[in-house]
Amino acid sequence: MTVPAHVPPELVWDHSIDIFPARFDDPYVGGCGAIHAGPDIVWAAQGAYCGQPGWMLTRFAHVQEAHHNPAIFSAANNRDASNLLGFDLPLIPGESDPPQHRFYRQLLAPFFQPSAVAALETMIHATCDELIGRFADRGGCEFHGEFSSLFPSYIFLALMDLPREMLPQFLLWEHGFLRGATIEERIDAIMAIYGYFRERLDERRRAPGEDLITRIATGTVEGRPLTEAEQVGTCITLYIGGLDSVASGMGWYMRHLALDQDLQDRLRRDPALIPAAVDELSRAYGTNSNKRILTRDVDFHGVAMRAGDIVALPTFLCSRDPREFTDPHVINLDRKARSMTFGAGAHNCIGIHLAKRELRIVLAQFLSRFAPFRIADGEDAVWTTQTIWGVKKLPLSWS
Repeated sequence: MTVPAHVPPELVWDHSIDIFPARFDDPYVGGCGAIHAGPDIVWAAQGAYCGQPGWMLTRFAHVQEAHHNPAIFSAANNRDASNLLGFDLPLIPGESDPPQHRFYRQLLAPFFQPSAVAALETMIHATCDELIGRFADRGGCEFHGEFSSLFPSYIFLALMDLPREMLPQFLLWEHGFLRGATIEERIDAIMAIYGYFRERLDERRRAPGEDLITRIATGTVEGRPLTEAEQVGTCITLYIGGLDSVASGMGWYMRHLALDQDLQDRLRRDPALIPAAVDELSRAYGTNSNKRILTRDVDFHGVAMRAGDIVALPTFLCSRDPREFTDPHVINLDRKARSMTFGAGAHNCIGIHLAKRELRIVLAQFLSRFAPFRIADGEDAVWTTQTIWGVKKLPLSWS
């Protein structure tokens, strides 16, 4: 690994953030704990998306500060898809900074504001019931394959007015883009996603509907239509969030509950605590690492960083920072703690109200219908720490 001259040797962390936490029985307790035992800020050999080297902030307060200072820690210069494709494809609104970021969010806001999410309640419940009905009488399920990979995806597909039968292909493309083993696999996947959404956007311009793609295809920002690159990039951002982010978090929450019968019992006795449980579980199980590019040289808490340096902002490290949270690995429903799992500042996740509504409904349904549920005898959960931390196999059983 080539380390830039301005990086002190004692801050070099010669590991991959995708691989290192997987060494431990629990990536949050063992992996995050081991990283927190080192310097607050490290230069990671492979600390950002696709194994890119750069600074990695390990502390909640530092990550929060970076989120609130986009003039220095810029999201607009990330261009992950653009770098793969060789042409400009900004993943909006994620790869944008204020004030432009606000205009992009305003375009999407009508679909994600609390009143709009409340109007989806019946559909969300029906989708949850439909999936649970497929295995309710079986005494168990493989939660990822039979539920968590499908439930938030079906909600996303409904918002975008896309066909359910395409979901297996959508998931393959998404996996290839985020977790492909080679650059070629990532390029092939993003090219396929790009081509698909170009076609759908063209269709909605010719035959508008009431869906989110139509909103993107026909809406305006600052009095002008979005460029084709902006339109496709926005669709891809929503695609990734809709297919992976909620599903990844949901797997960790259900794994935790399956291993914590006391917490299950408490929530069944008092379902009014479920919103607090969602908040605390989301605090504890951050799943992604955002990325910023420095716009200028800066001394950040005693570390000299240079313009153009990559800075990784891992939410899974924020989740378990012992300087921010007393007993960070304990789920405490009375904690009422701040969380970075859904971002902060201008980049607070636009889908946070929808995500939390989905999670509350899922927990309420599983807790009320299956008492108790646990990891099936002789089985184990299987998880990944590649790009977005998630549970990819969770065999549950119940009496």
